[in-house]
Amino acid sequence: MQEQENKSIDYCDVDNKAAKEITTIEINISVTKKYTVLEDFSNEIIYEIFEFLDASLIYEIFYNLNTHFRNLLMFSILPIKFNTSLISKSSSQRFYQQFIMPNIHRVSSIYLSNVFIIDLILSSFQNIIIFTQLKTLIIDNINFESLKNFLEHLTSLSKLSFLMINSFDKNCDKSIVYYQIFRLPTLKFCILSLYDNDGSDPLLIAVDNFSSIEYLVIKNRVSLNELIVLLSYVPQLRRLSINCQYYFYNEQNENFSIVLDHLTHISIKLQDITFDHVEPFIMRFFKHLQVLHISTNNDNEYLNAKRWKAVILSYMPQLRIFDIQHKNFSFNHGINKITCQTLMNQFNTSFWTERKWFFTHQYNGFEHSSCSIFYSIQPYRRKFYTLSSRPNQCNCPIHIEHRLNSVRHVHIEKKSTMSNCSMYFPNATELTISDNLYNSGALIECPISRIIPLSQLTKIIIDYDVVRTSDIIKILHGAHNCYTLILNSLLTDELDLLSLSCSKTNQFMFNRNNIRNLIVKSWCTFEQVQLLVCLCPRLQHLTVSILQDDFRSAIKYLLRNNDNTRQLFSLNIKSSGDIWIEKLMNIILEERQLNEVSVEVIGYFQCYLWW
Repeated sequence: MQEQENKSIDYCDVDNKAAKEITTIEINISVTKKYTVLEDFSNEIIYEIFEFLDASLIYEIFYNLNTHFRNLLMFSILPIKFNTSLISKSSSQRFYQQFIMPNIHRVSSIYLSNVFIIDLILSSFQNIIIFTQLKTLIIDNINFESLKNFLEHLTSLSKLSFLMINSFDKNCDKSIVYYQIFRLPTLKFCILSLYDNDGSDPLLIAVDNFSSIEYLVIKNRVSLNELIVLLSYVPQLRRLSINCQYYFYNEQNENFSIVLDHLTHISIKLQDITFDHVEPFIMRFFKHLQVLHISTNNDNEYLNAKRWKAVILSYMPQLRIFDIQHKNFSFNHGINKITCQTLMNQFNTSFWTERKWFFTHQYNGFEHSSCSIFYSIQPYRRKFYTLSSRPNQCNCPIHIEHRLNSVRHVHIEKKSTMSNCSMYFPNATELTISDNLYNSGALIECPISRIIPLSQLTKIIIDYDVVRTSDIIKILHGAHNCYTLILNSLLTDELDLLSLSCSKTNQFMFNRNNIRNLIVKSWCTFEQVQLLVCLCPRLQHLTVSILQDDFRSAIKYLLRNNDNTRQLFSLNIKSSGDIWIEKLMNIILEERQLNEVSVEVIGYFQCYLWW
C-alpha cells in the first residue's frame, strides 16, 4: 500500500542541499604522520574539501591547524554555509566571533535549529543588512515572538531567495507569518510548517501586496478557502505543494480575479473534501497545469474516470503527468474484486493508455471493514511507500514495478511483509517500522536488506509498542550511516548493560554507527539512559523522557565527560515530575560551571540543556 507523505516535497526543483540535513564528515588528521601530505595538496583541492563540509566543521578541523590553513579559510571567496545543530556551546562563541563575523559578507546559507543560537543570531539581525550574500535561510524550532522579529528584519536582505520555517509554537498566528513572508522582496522558494492553530485571524485577499514567490510548499493544514486567499498573493507561482484538510465556502473570494498564468505543477493532498468542492477550484486555477499529484480520500467520485476525463480535457489541456492516489475506508465491505475490476476497466480506455497513465487498485478486507487504495503506477512517482499486509490486487494492464527509484521513505507497517516483499527501494534514505503486535525476534529474522540498502539510511524510526534492544542492534549493524534514530519505546529486560558491553560484536557495531540524534518517546529509567548512550557513542543530541526518581542521576551522568558522552552537547528532557529551575541549576553545578550550560525550562515538565 502506498501513500503520499505530508512532509515530502514531491516535485519542487529547489536547492535540496539547503533543505537536507548536513551529514557530519569526520576527517582524521594526524599532525605527526600526515601533516606534510596534507600540506602538499594544492589550494584548489583544499577548497574542494571546504565546499563539501559545513563551515562549523571546517573551522573545527582547519582553523587552528596552522597559519597556512587559517589563511585559506579567512581569505577565501567561497560562500559560507553553516548548520547550527552541529555546534556545541563551548565552540559556538569562538566560531561565531573568529570565523563568521569577519566573513559575514560570505555567508550564503544558514540553518538555525538550536533555540539558544537562534537568540544569538537574532541579536545580530538588528543589523541584518550586513548579511549581504545570504540566499538560503532555514529556521527550525523557533517560537512565534522570535519568528516575528526575525521576519521583520529579513526585508533588508536583497538576495534572500530560499526560506524554510518550522515552528510548532501553539501561539503561532499563521496569518501574521504569511503576511510577513509575502513582503520579502526577492523570495523565490518558500517552505512552511506551522502549528495548526485555528484561532488565527483570517488572511485578507491581496490587493496590491504581491509576492515574488515561485515555489511554495505549505505542510501545515489549510482550508480550500484559505488556499484561494494565499494564491492571491503569489501571481508568479510556478509550483505548489499543499495540504487541504477541510472546506468551507466564502462567497467573497469568488468576486476576486486571481490570475496564475505560470502555475504548472501542483501537489495537493485533500482530506475529507469532495470532488464537487474541488472541481470549481480546478476550473479556476489549473488551466496551465502540466503536472498534477493529487491525494484524496473517501469520496468515490474521485474514481469516476469519465468525470476526470471531462475535467482534464476542459480545464487541464496541457496536463502531462496525472498522478492520483485515492483511499477509501468502509465498514460495509463496499469494495470487492468485481467492483475493483470494473473500476480498472474504466481507467483502461484509450484516453488513459495513450497518455501512458496507468493505475492499479488494492483492497484489504477485514472482519467488519475494508480499506482500498487506487493509485498511479508505471512509473510510481511518489517518495513515500507503505508495506502493509498483503492486499488483494486487481488485474492490471501492465506489471507492477518492483524497483521503485523515486521512493525516499519506506514505511513497513507489518513486519511479516518483509519476508515476502518483491519490492526494492534503491534510493531510500529513511525507514519506519511500525507494528502494534509484539512478536519477539520477528524483526531480526526478516531480511530488511533485501528491500533497502541499509548502508544508505540516514534516519530510522522504530514505531511499534515494544522495541527490544536486540532489534535495535540488528538494524544498526547494517545501517552504519544512520544519523537519526527515533524509538517509540525501549525494552531492556533481556539484555543488561554489562552483557551488552562485553560483546565484541556489539562493541564493533557501536564504534561504527554514526547516530548523532536520538529521540525516545517512552519513559526511560537511568539504566536505560546509560544503555542508549552506550549504543550511540557519537551522540550529539538526545531527546528523552525520564522518570522523576531517575532525573537527577541521568542529568549528572549525561553532563559528565565519559567515553560514551564525550560528543554529547544537546539535551531535551521531559520529566514525570515538576522541573524546578533552582534544583536543576544545583544538579548542573555538581558536574559543570553554570556558565558552561545554557538552560531553558518549558512549562513544568520539560527543559533544554546546551553546553
